[in-house]
Amino acid sequence: MDFENENKYIKYVDNLVPRPDIALEVMTMAHDTHCSIPEMAQKIEMDLNLTANMLRLANSAYFGHMREITSIKDIIVRLGLETVKLIAITGASAGLMKSPQQAYNLEPGSLWHHSHATAILSSVIAKYARIADDGPIYTASLMHDIGKIVLNRPLQLALSNNKKTGKKFRSLVELEEYFLGTNHARIGMALLVKWGLPENIYLPVGFHHTQEGEETKHINVKIVSLSNFLVESIGIRSLMPDDYVFNIEEFVDQNLIIPEIPNFQENMETIIDEFFIKFNKTADLI
Repeated sequence: MDFENENKYIKYVDNLVPRPDIALEVMTMAHDTHCSIPEMAQKIEMDLNLTANMLRLANSAYFGHMREITSIKDIIVRLGLETVKLIAITGASAGLMKSPQQAYNLEPGSLWHHSHATAILSSVIAKYARIADDGPIYTASLMHDIGKIVLNRPLQLALSNNKKTGKKFRSLVELEEYFLGTNHARIGMALLVKWGLPENIYLPVGFHHTQEGEETKHINVKIVSLSNFLVESIGIRSLMPDDYVFNIEEFVDQNLIIPEIPNFQENMETIIDEFFIKFNKTADLI
């Protein structure tokens, strides 16, 4: 896969978007049948912010536990390895995405809020589609807009130097490509490839705005793309969940082409309701 243009922007990316090493190592350790609970807990506790975020999430209503969880070891023992992976990558992503992205008119926390919502909706859609392992879909959804962090400053400079172009753009991606020769989805994919993440994570990131090509037939790409579109339609950028509304009939009327995802259309109302319940339980946690 050729990332010649993208590599110009991610060459020094570690200074801007630190690789979430601990979270990625935890995900790898969780797949290792020989990994011990004390080893995993020790690894997580090396990152104080990640530890704090994981404890907040683990004690949230989202996971429904009555007895307080007070340590990383508690999280692993009581919630299980799959949940640990989910909480670890969520906690790490929150740390990456809290800053404002001025070129995209995103206030502090807005990028995280949108990405988190997309991940939750993706996991609900994946559940109804009976996807056995929805971890990669959840992770891809959290990371789908990470390219905006990389492109924020270059796009700011480009827009500042070209205030009088007078050109109209049909989409954000078209604007990015006009000024920078690439877009945030491509940059995000290049970054995740650089970090060593697998294809079932980086492909949905790279193609979540694409309608054509073999890659768009991948079920992970379909789910992440649809979830991003739905979350945008709901309007999740601000920090007030009570303000969000979604009219399903209006959405169906205006969007005749919906990706073919098993059990989505017939369960759309239930999926959206379940999403709102889960999202509102975690919206202000991190």
